[in-house]
Amino acid sequence: MSFLKFFWRDFKSDQAYNWFTILCASLGIIGLLLVESFKVGVEDKVTKNARNFIASDLSISTRRGFEADQKTKIENYLSAKQLSYARWIETYSLVSRSDSENPLAKLADLNFVSPEFPFYGGVVLEGEGFFGAGKWNRIHQAPKAWISRDLSWELSVRQGDSIKIGEISFVIDGIINEDKFSSFRGFNLAPKVFLSSNFLDRTDLIKFGSTATYTYAIKLRTDESLETTQKDFRTMLPDRTVKITGPEESSQQISRSLRLLADYLSLITLMTYLLSLIGLYYFTQHFLSKKIKIFSIYKAMGIKNSFLFKVNFAHLIVLTTASVLISTSLIVFILPLLEDFFSKLIGETLFFRLNGLSLLRILALSLFGSLCALGPLFWGALQTPVAIIFQDLPAELKRIKFYYFIPLMLYIILLAVLLANSIKVGSIFLLALASIIMLGAVCFKVFTILCEKISIRLQFINRHALRSLTRYFTSSFTIFICLLMGMTLTIFIFQLERSIRQEFSPTTGTLKPDLFMFDIQDSQIQQFSALVESEKWQQTMLAPMVRGRLLRINNAETTKRQEPGEANFSTREDESSQGIKNRGVNLSYRSKLSWSENIVDGTWNGKRCNPDAGPCEISLDKGYAKRLGVELDDKLVFDISGIEITGIVRSFRSVKWTSFEPNFFILFQPGILEDAPKTYLASFKVRSLEEKRAIFSKIAQKFPNVSVLEVSEILKKVTAIFDLMALAIKFIANLSLFVALVVLIAVSFNHLDLKKREMTLYTMLGLRQEKIKKIVNREFSTLLLLCIFLSLLFGSLMTIAMMKFLFDSGPILRLPFVVSIMAGIGIVLFTIVSLRVRYLIKRKSLF
Repeated sequence: MSFLKFFWRDFKSDQAYNWFTILCASLGIIGLLLVESFKVGVEDKVTKNARNFIASDLSISTRRGFEADQKTKIENYLSAKQLSYARWIETYSLVSRSDSENPLAKLADLNFVSPEFPFYGGVVLEGEGFFGAGKWNRIHQAPKAWISRDLSWELSVRQGDSIKIGEISFVIDGIINEDKFSSFRGFNLAPKVFLSSNFLDRTDLIKFGSTATYTYAIKLRTDESLETTQKDFRTMLPDRTVKITGPEESSQQISRSLRLLADYLSLITLMTYLLSLIGLYYFTQHFLSKKIKIFSIYKAMGIKNSFLFKVNFAHLIVLTTASVLISTSLIVFILPLLEDFFSKLIGETLFFRLNGLSLLRILALSLFGSLCALGPLFWGALQTPVAIIFQDLPAELKRIKFYYFIPLMLYIILLAVLLANSIKVGSIFLLALASIIMLGAVCFKVFTILCEKISIRLQFINRHALRSLTRYFTSSFTIFICLLMGMTLTIFIFQLERSIRQEFSPTTGTLKPDLFMFDIQDSQIQQFSALVESEKWQQTMLAPMVRGRLLRINNAETTKRQEPGEANFSTREDESSQGIKNRGVNLSYRSKLSWSENIVDGTWNGKRCNPDAGPCEISLDKGYAKRLGVELDDKLVFDISGIEITGIVRSFRSVKWTSFEPNFFILFQPGILEDAPKTYLASFKVRSLEEKRAIFSKIAQKFPNVSVLEVSEILKKVTAIFDLMALAIKFIANLSLFVALVVLIAVSFNHLDLKKREMTLYTMLGLRQEKIKKIVNREFSTLLLLCIFLSLLFGSLMTIAMMKFLFDSGPILRLPFVVSIMAGIGIVLFTIVSLRVRYLIKRKSLF
């Protein structure tokens, strides 16, 4: 008989196994496909619109302004190469209505552009359509502004009205309905305004230390190489604070937050996939225990083990491929609905896409996982002696060596790291997963031992219910682990969501500020403080900020700058560490810590230091220090306005960044930075809406260069992004729970099939059907109660650990809510199992 003919007959004879394998595998693969479609959609959109993000083929930008020699080098090079370029300066400032009767000011993201801007991208103006390259001339002829629709709503202005920006007024020439430059970049701190750079000096907004981004947007000729031009500029501008970015690097930076979301979703999806593998493993084990005698007959007929293994190997490949195809068909059907739902949620167009490469990747992952998990079972079944066909007792698989599963363990480790794009996050995830399984195993083992000891003293029904857990330990443990993982993940997600929301929610009557101000000049500080005192505003903090660059750590030079795309980063940690060492730093000094800071290691010294007596002391944020690789007593050397300043690290701080206070990664002792060029940051509590409006209005009038952030508005935008994350995570978590339920029901049914012989013996001994049902039902109810209790414990511990180590904050445990959810799940499962037990008992023969 040919291989294909033998395979087809064997395949058709296993209908139940085929359908369950496809169902269980499909549920696990659906999660992987959803996250993959999200990743592909993000990358597809940012790649197609990459040049729009920087409005050019190449951008050269800095946040502290170009030095004169840098400008000369850039412009001489562009002139020699005959390349077109535009200037683009982006800064934040207050914008107010020009009418004095009802003054109102709002923070705006101001973009001053030269007449050559843009080369790519553009804006869609209300009632006028798209304005791209060559259509921006009218804003350069007079003080005119194109403002975002949100800002027009907030200021209650429309086209033709006037707004005051700095020292001059601009006429609103257009309302922006869609901004092609910032599309898909996440939320901005403030709505956008486009203006001509011809009027920048007249606004008097840009002063020393002002927060602004200065950019040369360059258009290349078709015969000009992007890589060669980038290399030339990197050689010409070795300063690490100057960013030389092409479209590809820009798209990578823009999509980073969404890719991080996809990384974490991938890990949660991995949980779903592993649950499906657990169900497949158990069901395959049960299926093979029934098929052992058939294998023995095949071998008695002279068929070799290698041939049978190839047949079953092909069986797994066909079933896994069918699962991927079915899952893909379902995902393709629901992707448009997901796009519409998530796009409406965050107010930004999201794309979910699948391509051939992503499908091949999912297929390869699924095939390899199935073969690593189920292959050892088939091999173990084929090693069973032929003599098994002469036994009258139920067949059992030959004991499988533990090292058969080493490839599966290595595969899971590799998969976690790849999905998270982080060795650290992937390792933590696997450690948490392994800890839950190990703790669950220990608890279950201890519980069964106690059940065995106390069962002697119990009544007949309870005694046999508890002893059944020990008789069928492997089966009971599989059910327990499946449900425990699904329930723990669900509890963790629900409680983590509430905890994070509480962390970002504004709190009335606490120290958390409502307004945050920056770019207060050193020369303005006395006048500013006098205004605060005269108006009796409730200032919570005033902090100086000094710009500098980290030069050396313990006499070792910091790593030379590598632009995005130039370095071959392998993990998110590499990106973070390299980015920190390559950028400028903000320094500050203070005599005492704020309420949002705590010393976690070392000692804090707020006394004035004497620089002549030795290096002054530094306190670092603990997370920042870890990313830098800095320890206590290390020496750091900074370049501050051309002067080298040395400090010695004496303490690490835990900083509550969600406090929105003017906090810094690096704090010096007082006594060394006071004479350095600096600006100030301030935070305020407000008592009423009228006071908030008055603060915006008076700051806009007296200090037009000072920017005011409304913390509550930032929180709304953060919450909008978090809503996307929370909803996506909830969806995957619920999918995981659903997979766990399907696996649990299937495993429970197979567990009950194994117990049919025992139930038959009970019947033959004269035990009534009601008592048999009570024994089985109490066994499952005991298992469910134990699982619910441990999942509540483990899920809460995971929430506490996550909030502690990630947010340095306390968790919000929604115990009444999650207990009710777990109780509902338990009731549903108990009902299903009870109905199955009743069905089995009512059959004429339990055999």
